[in-house]
Amino acid sequence: MKKISKITFVLLFFISVFFPFFNRAEAVNVFGGQASQVIYCYNDVIWAKVGPPRGGKYIWSPAVTRTYEYGPPSHAGQWLLGLFGSPYVCVVTRFPYILFPGNFMTMLGSSR
Repeated sequence: MKKISKITFVLLFFISVFFPFFNRAEAVNVFGGQASQVIYCYNDVIWAKVGPPRGGKYIWSPAVTRTYEYGPPSHAGQWLLGLFGSPYVCVVTRFPYILFPGNFMTMLGSSR
């Protein structure tokens, strides 16, 4: 019985010491900035190129993205803030086959 309580104590100690680092690791997938390009894709998603401070190329999907009050990206100059997940592609045209890569937006808040 003493061995189980010692193992439990050690386990709880390590969890309490390293738990704050686990929370920080979840916030790595944050993006935000002004959209410089917004392209409506053939596969019913929207591709957006976002500028600084945390820019990149991101893809909004009606099935995946939790979208807040002002809706999906609609035009260049709009400010976007959210979280992103796995990589995906935007099919711009079917012939010739043009793809734009990006990361799925999992959560999005935008300006008007």
